[in-house]
Amino acid sequence: RARPRGGTTRAPRVRVAVRDRCVAPALSPANMTDPVPVSSKPTSIDADDSEATKKIPPPVVMNALSIKVAGAIRPYLDKAAPLLVAASTGFALVEPYAVALWAYLQYVWEKLQPYHPEEMFPALAGFVLVFFGGNFFTLCAAVEAYRLVGFADTKKALQKLQKSYALAMAASKKDDELDEDGDGVADVKQIGKKELVVRKLGVVAKAVDPVLVADALTAINTGLMAVVATLRVKFAQCVTLGVTVGGIAHNIVSTHIEPVLLELTPAEYKKWVAPSVKHGCQLAGVTLAWSLQMTISAFHSSSRGAQLFARGTLAYLVRRNYLKPSAVDETGKFFNAFIVLFGFVGFWSQFWSGFSLPFPLNILLLPVRLMEWGLRVVVFMLG
Repeated sequence: RARPRGGTTRAPRVRVAVRDRCVAPALSPANMTDPVPVSSKPTSIDADDSEATKKIPPPVVMNALSIKVAGAIRPYLDKAAPLLVAASTGFALVEPYAVALWAYLQYVWEKLQPYHPEEMFPALAGFVLVFFGGNFFTLCAAVEAYRLVGFADTKKALQKLQKSYALAMAASKKDDELDEDGDGVADVKQIGKKELVVRKLGVVAKAVDPVLVADALTAINTGLMAVVATLRVKFAQCVTLGVTVGGIAHNIVSTHIEPVLLELTPAEYKKWVAPSVKHGCQLAGVTLAWSLQMTISAFHSSSRGAQLFARGTLAYLVRRNYLKPSAVDETGKFFNAFIVLFGFVGFWSQFWSGFSLPFPLNILLLPVRLMEWGLRVVVFMLG
């Protein structure tokens, strides 16, 4: 190309730089009057482009990495597919009954509103705790720990999970009606169980807020960990006290009783006497410590139950104008005197009966007893 008159090289340099940028703007006097030296522009632009190119990874590499990761995960997904199908089938079978049970409980709760169930049920629970709470000391400890640490957060978490469940079910029902191929048959009826599970998981994942679900599960897990920690501490206290008492008893038994047992035991069995005496003393000590813990828990359950019973019963009597409104004041003398008297009567009744459940409460409270035994097994396993 011919160089312009005057010996300037500005125009050709601009045209070359623009051509290298794959853009073809028309030259004008405005382009020629840029105060910045034009010769420096192509170098700086090319440098910026090279740095940006280095920072952005090539899409081919990213696609290859994604394919590689997906290929590594796919075998595990294929192995988990039968479990997902079984879980989905089980959920589909249980879900209608659970929804029906929840609806029935809500119906019963509405019918009981004239009787103020928010006061009646705590009063009944308090009465059971006052006179029979020592039989359920593990369950009482777990409930008390959960109430103090995780109940409020768990209640909010369950409400959030219920909303997420409603959104997921609504999205799933909407997905059941889709007919994207237009053949008059819903798409979910034209695929296998495995594909249906994967499809429903995708629908739920799109409809549910993962942050909300994660926060709710974290709140529930925090409450459960508080229960586990409380039960482990109580078990550790019983074991520590029991071993200490057992050690003291073993010192006495090994001095005065073990020699007699050795004399009465045949020679081939004498080697079993010392270990049997030692572990028998430890077992007796742990049993005694467990009984003491049951007594302490009975006192606690009597106090707590008397408070619950007083709240519900006195509120009912005030509403019926049998008592003055000051009777429900928890800082008043009448309320606290009622708690002390009623709690003492309940604790003495439990202690005198040997912490046993009379008929027919041993039958009516069988589900609660099963929960108590299950928690005790968990406590021993954790210990």
